[in-house]
Amino acid sequence: MNMQHRNGEFEHAQAIEIRPYAEFKQEKARRENRIRISQLGMASRRIADDYPELAAWLCFSVRPRCEFSVEEALTAQNVHALIPRRKGEEIKRRHRIIPAPMLPVLPGYVLVRCVPSNEAVQGILRFDREKRVLGVLGNGVAFHRVNPKFINRFIEKAESGAYDFRPPSPIAYALGEQARIVDGPFVSFIGVVASFDAAANRIVVEIEIFGRKTPIDLDVAQVEKV
Repeated sequence: MNMQHRNGEFEHAQAIEIRPYAEFKQEKARRENRIRISQLGMASRRIADDYPELAAWLCFSVRPRCEFSVEEALTAQNVHALIPRRKGEEIKRRHRIIPAPMLPVLPGYVLVRCVPSNEAVQGILRFDREKRVLGVLGNGVAFHRVNPKFINRFIEKAESGAYDFRPPSPIAYALGEQARIVDGPFVSFIGVVASFDAAANRIVVEIEIFGRKTPIDLDVAQVEKV
């Protein structure tokens, strides 16, 4: 009987200790959620439109094949997110034609227009519980800001079909060769060719941004020989 009594006391003591801890965890989660919502609000389209002279386009890296889902999720949160699109290859299989898929012109990145601040950037980095947004191009102090005229031209060329699937370009690039980016958010950067796929008209150029080497997957129409 004494043993049963002691066990009962122990179980009761456990319940008293666990309840405040659970409440602390819940309050912490609610507080973090309020902070996350507040930070994401700083990246909103409304603030960017209210202060156009301060707004800028930033480049956020995302997990592979998550570009469109991140764009959709950010747009639903009233954040101005953008992914220029291109048509892939139309596939013919067993007398059937599979429509050309829509693909990102710039795989692995989502462009966001906002008033740059640490709060706004943290809001975008933390908004997604699935952690599809990996980072922002910058060095922790400054961000890679893209001139709006380059973004507008990038959009216009994408919408005109300049990056859609087409016959291979007659211009070839060798590994290790230098190339200059002439279109998109990385215009004027000079880098080294890391890979070249003539059949797909795709090229990977490694550039240096804020002292960090960064491979960028591009359409060959976005680069030129140096």
